[in-house]
Formats: sequence, C-alpha cells, structure tokens
Amino acid sequence: MSVINDDYFHLLQTKIAELHDVAMQGVIKPEYYKVQNRTVLILSLEVILEEHRKKYGHLTNPLKGKSALHHMLLRKYKWPLSEIRSLSLQDSLFLLQEELALESLPEPAQKVIQMFSAHRAKDCFDEVREDEWDPEFYLEVPAPRNW
Repeated sequence: MSVINDDYFHLLQTKIAELHDVAMQGVIKPEYYKVQNRTVLILSLEVILEEHRKKYGHLTNPLKGKSALHHMLLRKYKWPLSEIRSLSLQDSLFLLQEELALESLPEPAQKVIQMFSAHRAKDCFDEVREDEWDPEFYLEVPAPRNW
C-alpha cells in the first residue's frame, strides 16, 4: 500500500506532535504549524523513497528502511557508503532538497498535503530530530478502506 494517503499523513502528524508535545486540537499555537511543516517533510521523504524502492528494489533486496535512503544518496552523489551511512537525517534531507520540494512530488501526494492545508505551514522546527523519521514506519501503512 502506498504512503500517499490521508491516513498515513495523519499517523505521521500524530507521531510528530507527540514527539514535540504539541496539541493538534483546540487552540492553535505556532507549534501546530511546525508539526504540519515537519509532517510534510517526512511524508515527502517517504514518498520519494517509495518511488525509489519501486524503481530499484527487487525480490532479493527490496531496499527496506534506511537502505532506500542510502541507495538513493549513493546513486546521486557516488560517495563512499561509509560516508553516506554516517550522515544525520538533517544532512540527508538537505542533500535531497530538490527531490523533497512540494512541486517535485507526485500530484496525489501534493493533494494529500493540501487536504490537510499543510502546504501553508511556513514555520518549522529549528532542528530535524533523528526520531522524527522511523525508517520502518512505512511498513505500517493502513490498508485502504473498502466502503
């Protein structure tokens, strides 16, 4: 199942809000928009990694978890794998700046982000925390509902 769905966005949003101890209901505070912004960033990462897995993953090596990120950076920069593996999440995201831009994402992903009005969240947390992205979280993507 694809990470491009509103349930997955909401799961990411809830996880990030809990990590930062931000209420997502009730009175909206500036941190609300920071959570929205970070959710868009992490969802964008998940979307580009999902596309990368579809293109380069295969039966014997589906590029699960962080290996998809490492493979993507290896193909793009041709750096030694040891160097790529030592990068922080913040550095990895910086290196994928163009790919993570909203306009670079597939249209369905842009629509999910717009549905939550998250494309308007301009304010962001100063640092990207390592625990904001769980490389295995995409494996928990909810199955589509059959109404």
